[in-house]
Amino acid sequence: MCETRSFVTGMYDTGRGRNVRTPQVVEDILQGVGDRPDNSTREVSRALNVPHSIVWRVLRDEELHPYHAQKVQALIPADYAPRVEFASWFLQQLEAQPDFSAHVLFTDENTFTREGISNTHNLHVFF
Repeated sequence: MCETRSFVTGMYDTGRGRNVRTPQVVEDILQGVGDRPDNSTREVSRALNVPHSIVWRVLRDEELHPYHAQKVQALIPADYAPRVEFASWFLQQLEAQPDFSAHVLFTDENTFTREGISNTHNLHVFF
């Protein structure tokens, strides 16, 4: 109070503060993305205590872009025999019980896969 003649303190040194884009910050950002390419830019920003915009600028300058994973279906040679076996079994079940297919749950492969249920909507990787 003696110095400023006010009870209100200065607003400087509150919050995160301004972090200049130093070579060390750039290196830390690239290291963070390199260690975990599936981290979001906001997670990197919080971990390193730098503005979100700095993280994006560094990634753009290094020509790193978020890529969304796309699932594709692929059959391998080992898949053919079980598929033929299943088709034969299914036809036998239909011959024995004509309404058998009404009791079977058919799903989209996007929801149920051999690897389990997955959500690729938010999955991204920086390359």
